[in-house]
Amino acid sequence: MIDKPYAYHKPSTRGMEAVNRLREIFSQVERTINEVCPNSRHKSLAITNNEQTAMWAIKAVVFNDPDSEVEQ
Repeated sequence: MIDKPYAYHKPSTRGMEAVNRLREIFSQVERTINEVCPNSRHKSLAITNNEQTAMWAIKAVVFNDPDSEVEQ
């Protein structure tokens, strides 16, 4: 048996709309970082943390979506 935090959560239609909205926004943030920041460790960290924030935001949507399907 796989516990809920580690199971695959298939988003509902509403959840998928939210996920796609987040993906668009985080993509725009990364494009902006690439446009305005010089290549540096700081830029790399900004991109890495943007990716990490996107991951957790998407998980928050899907994990807490009462209409998502948990697949074992």
